[in-house]
This record gives sequence, structure tokens and C-alpha cells, in this order.
Amino acid sequence: MRKREPRWQSAAERARVAAELLEEAESLTETSTIATPADVRRAGLPPPIRVELPPEPAVPLPMAPAAQPPPVPPSLDGALADDPENVALLVERAQRLTAAGHHSAAQRDLERALARDPAHADALAALGLVLSRKGLWGEAVLQLRRVVETEPGRAIAWYHLGEALNKVDDLPGARAAYERAVELEPRNPKALYGLGIVLDRLNRPDEATRMYRRSREAAGR
Repeated sequence: MRKREPRWQSAAERARVAAELLEEAESLTETSTIATPADVRRAGLPPPIRVELPPEPAVPLPMAPAAQPPPVPPSLDGALADDPENVALLVERAQRLTAAGHHSAAQRDLERALARDPAHADALAALGLVLSRKGLWGEAVLQLRRVVETEPGRAIAWYHLGEALNKVDDLPGARAAYERAVELEPRNPKALYGLGIVLDRLNRPDEATRMYRRSREAAGR
């Protein structure tokens, strides 16, 4: 049996393989670089740490201060110090105190004014409003009735009376008061709306709907 010839036995085949190896070596030389000792040390280091700073907090926009009612001017307090029983000054200060939400102080001034002039319509109306703001609806009704008896043409007093009577569940009385307010001021949206509420409570939905519509129209909506 003839022996197998060793691989690449011919000179031509050995020359071909040597040429291929030489070409591959040249290619590696052109595309590769030799690592320096610094490169070796750098390769052994851990990956760099990324540090991210927290975002800066948003600066809140300044808020506009809430509108505050005008305080009682010192001149008014000074005038009352000189004339503590002046009914007009007491009523004026009470109205300013009411606008600022100081209902108890306003009530004291109004009671002082009415002690001097029991029929003073402005003082009665202001006291009725203060009592309503404090939720003392029954007491408010008494004062507001006195106002409309004294000045039956005061629409705002009829409106506040209707509101107070509605709160104490005197629905016929509330309806009459609101209707009088609307008669005096046909485009008073609050009186129209209050009348709609009372008509709703009296189970008269069609009439209530008409009042609500008139209230929206009067308010420009």
C-alpha cells in the first residue's frame, strides 16, 4: 500500500500557503496598534462613574396678594372717639367691619346706633345682614322686617328678607319677599335666582325654570 504524500509536498503549494500567511500578517500590521503599558493599566481600571447633579428646584412664581377689604380709617375711629354716639359714624364703621368679616364688632356698633335711633333704616338693614352672615336667620328676619316696614321701596332689604325667610323655611313669606324685590328691581339676578329656588321648593318647576333663565339673562350669561 502506497504511503500518503505529506501535506504541501510540492514547492508550488508551499509557496502559495506562505504567500497567504504573509498577506494576512501585513493586514494585521496595518489595522492594529501595539498596546502600551499605560493602555494595559487603563484597561484594568473600573469603568468611570457618571455623576449627575440633581435638577435645580423650580422657583415658584410670586402670587398676587388676595384682595382685602379696606380697613377702617383711623380718622373714623378718631371721629367716634370724639363723638361715640354718632349714629351715622357707627353705621359706617359697622359696614366696613362687616366687609372685613368682623361681624361681632359690627354688631356691637349697630346695636349702639339703634339704641340711639331705633328706626334708623340703614342700621336695621346692616344689622339684618350681620345676623344673616352669622347664621342667626330668625333674628335677621325680625330686623329686616323692620327695614321694609320703614322703607318699603328698598329692594336689597326685600332680597335679604327673602333669603332669611327661605332659611327658616317660611316659603310663602320668602316667595313674597323675593317677588317684591324683583318688582322693584326686575333685573336683579340674585333676587330672580332666589325666587327660582323657592319656587322649586314649592314644587313649581316650570315657574322656577323661567326664573333661573331670567337670572342668567340678567347676569349677562
